[in-house]
Amino acid sequence: MSSRGRLLVLWNQVEEDVYERWREEGPRPLDWDPQRNASDVGTVQEEMDALIQGLRSARFQVDIVNIEDDLERMLAAIRFYRPDAVFNLVEFFRDDPIQEAYVAGLYEMMGVSYTGNRPITLATCQNKYRTKLLLEAAGLPTAEFFLASKLPVPLDHGLEFPLIVKPAFEDASGGIEPASVVLDQEQLAARVAHVLGDYEMPALVEEYIEGREIHAAILGNHPPEVLPLFEMEFEPPDDDADEEWRPQIITFRAKWDPHSREFYSMDAVVPPRDLDPVVEAYIREVAVGAFKAVRGRDYARIDMRVDPDGQPFILEINPNPDLVDGAAYAMCARAGGRSYAETVAAIADLGVARSRRLKRAGEGQLPSDALLREYVEKRREKRGGGGTT
Repeated sequence: MSSRGRLLVLWNQVEEDVYERWREEGPRPLDWDPQRNASDVGTVQEEMDALIQGLRSARFQVDIVNIEDDLERMLAAIRFYRPDAVFNLVEFFRDDPIQEAYVAGLYEMMGVSYTGNRPITLATCQNKYRTKLLLEAAGLPTAEFFLASKLPVPLDHGLEFPLIVKPAFEDASGGIEPASVVLDQEQLAARVAHVLGDYEMPALVEEYIEGREIHAAILGNHPPEVLPLFEMEFEPPDDDADEEWRPQIITFRAKWDPHSREFYSMDAVVPPRDLDPVVEAYIREVAVGAFKAVRGRDYARIDMRVDPDGQPFILEINPNPDLVDGAAYAMCARAGGRSYAETVAAIADLGVARSRRLKRAGEGQLPSDALLREYVEKRREKRGGGGTT
């Protein structure tokens, strides 16, 4: 049985995996509910093993290297294995998510094909403010916003409370907490000061959209395919009329901390329940528009809020979404009829196909310089059209 191509899976981890430590400690009761133990969460190594198994079962030759924040290690691995494509899972370098784009840039400078988005897209989406400006310029729906880069926060910002305050350059819900949603100017100033001080970056301030949280996973390029939609359903408020209003948002702890109450306050549903077909069609259209606006490639996830009137608002574009089996992206693919192995193989195929196109194009390729190209073309014409210089 022939191979579909040779892949080098590159990922990056230096510190100890906290999920491994928690597992070694054994079941741990939840502080807020001692009758229950915290959910067991898969370790990073288990996630890598599942990915490799999926790719190998789909007939890829696969090597895997943890680059461990070592540039020379990464370059040596590429030179040694000489893959058809790198399956790129490097989401940060030296604890700096911004360098995710630089890693992809190195692949490009080496002439190595790789999966996923290019540096311009990765860098754009890392900057939430720049992404919002692009979406706005493209006529795509996103909540009203402004950037707070210093104190005091202007009083005439023109936005309606409640607002949500986010670190402008963080990802994976970094810096998102219940306190991120503010109800008045005093809370806004305090939260902006928190972001400026603790994260040392500007704060993106947006109008908070009350409504359904729906994500659109995208696969492929010509055309991009929107997979079955994903909804994060939040735990409804208690019937107690005296309960204080609380925002329904996906916080950092809700995503990553199995010991927090927030981790258990929401449930993933694919596809969303009782979603109007007209609204769904519009969400899909908006998702493709957003993917194209940031020059997306191969795969991404577009996160939206849909208000009670059925109007979607783009919250964020994730150009390197979690590909773990059981995470949102894989859930969407499975709902569309793809197994986990078929999903990661479809992404790998895109990188391998690019590699083969580049190799074919390199044979007899014309120069990129316009004057030199014109000269070469004329020389070929004189020699009968098929010659080379």
